[in-house]
Amino acid sequence: MNKKKPVLCIELLRTFSPDELEGLGKVLSCEYFNTDVWIKKLLKTLEKYALKSAVFDDDIQGLIYQEVFEHLPAPEGALKKNERDWLNKKLNKLMSLAELFLSIEQVKKNDDHKCDLLYPELLAREQYQLFNRHIKKDKKVVDKRYDKGADYYAQKYKIEKAMFNYLHQSGRLFTKEDNLPDLIENLDMYYALDKLSWHITVLSMIHVPGKGTYDLTSMNATDPLLDLPQYISNPLIVLWRANITLMKTESESAYFDLLNCLNQYESVLHVDVLKGFYTSAANFCAEQISLGKLQYNRKAFELYKIMDDKNLLIDKDFIPTIKLKNVVTTSCRVEEYEWAINFIEHSRPYIHKKIRDSVCYYNLGVIAFYQKDYTTAHDRFIQVGQVNKTYDINVRIVILKCLYEKEKDYNDYTMQSFRSTEKFFRENKSLPKKTIMSCTNFIKILIPLYRLRHDINRTPADIERLKEKLNKQKINSHKGWLLEKMQELT
Repeated sequence: MNKKKPVLCIELLRTFSPDELEGLGKVLSCEYFNTDVWIKKLLKTLEKYALKSAVFDDDIQGLIYQEVFEHLPAPEGALKKNERDWLNKKLNKLMSLAELFLSIEQVKKNDDHKCDLLYPELLAREQYQLFNRHIKKDKKVVDKRYDKGADYYAQKYKIEKAMFNYLHQSGRLFTKEDNLPDLIENLDMYYALDKLSWHITVLSMIHVPGKGTYDLTSMNATDPLLDLPQYISNPLIVLWRANITLMKTESESAYFDLLNCLNQYESVLHVDVLKGFYTSAANFCAEQISLGKLQYNRKAFELYKIMDDKNLLIDKDFIPTIKLKNVVTTSCRVEEYEWAINFIEHSRPYIHKKIRDSVCYYNLGVIAFYQKDYTTAHDRFIQVGQVNKTYDINVRIVILKCLYEKEKDYNDYTMQSFRSTEKFFRENKSLPKKTIMSCTNFIKILIPLYRLRHDINRTPADIERLKEKLNKQKINSHKGWLLEKMQELT
């Protein structure tokens, strides 16, 4: 069965807040923007029947058609082609006005658009005095910005470009000093920083499965520009290049170089850019840990402490659940349990309310597990509701670990839990194949390991055979824990 195409106007309007819907209504009431008397009524009717509903089916469309176009014959059942065409025509017109409203809102929020929209019109009308008043004011505003990223230089370039056009059009270009040096410098900086940002994006995407390779020729061609004396020591360019070097080389020296640059220049960075640099450093630590360099657990923890102090772990008043889990797990690996507990409590208001309790129960369970309080950990984990796939997978696995650790005698119910969890992963086709294999491989080792733990007649040869089986598995993200448990039995 073919899936019904979404009605784009409805999809867009469902994203509008109540204040935005009220603002759109005012636009529709203004004859400058809208002279169609049916459009405003259509919006009100959509608010009444469609925008709060998850569906926009034939019944709702018929109801809306009948109420909006009451002067037309009422539809009999599903809308006929001509009736549907008429409704769609009005919906498309409403969508265009909604898009116009969103554009107007952006202009109201940000004066930067004047360079693109107002200044050319003022120059075309030869309103030079008014133009100069705006330019002087805008230069003062942009020069006060502390975060001089790509957006800053883009705006500076636009201002200098408008100024050059003014000098040329007013006949002053050849009679006074021009602004070409400033124009070129700001263009170069905007281009260089934007290019470096996209270079980092490309380097990040290289590691995504199935993405293949990217041609970095044009990215690397920027280096001669960056090596010019006026740019090579610019703090922003130094920071971006340090980040790129770390991503390319994955070397410890590049890691420390990036941290040193951050300590020296972070005051010139916007918080979102600063967050990105620290995230790159944290990702490097995570990669080193995955390679067995466990000393990076302490380095990662210290990074997370810095990010917490600088409020860089919060995204738009919320903390991502995966980030919270990573911070808590890293803290536990270096036995910073009290700090981890305080971090959870500090983060609680920034977790989405619907999943807040489950996220906290899970992470408090992780702390208890690392403290070898397996009964408390198990009690916390069974209180975890649905959060997301990552949490759901982790909580199922760690509950099995708790059962293994806390059972003093062999228990058929525990063995049944192992098998039912293995079946869940084996039959859950919505999970990535790599995840399914990793989890099922873990349980395939856990089951015989549990038997051996409670078998008084086990021999070292039994453990070695199981260890060989584990080592033959290509994917098992819990290999370290399993080897540790095997060691305890020898």
